[in-house]
Amino acid sequence: MATGTLVAKIRAHKTAQERLDQARQELDQEIARAVTSGEWQIIDVAEVTGWSRETIRAIVKRVNEDARG
Repeated sequence: MATGTLVAKIRAHKTAQERLDQARQELDQEIARAVTSGEWQIIDVAEVTGWSRETIRAIVKRVNEDARG
């Protein structure tokens, strides 16, 4: 593999990781909004995501605490 190709792949990976991180933050915020508003129940979010209820609760708690400052 040429050096330029390796550098390009490293940069592409970094960009993809940044997009993934941003998408995860947005998902966490939407989960917190939906649960806090009563639009969704924690158990339903857990079922759709495949994550545990404890994980969903932790996301909601963290996002709401971050929003409060």
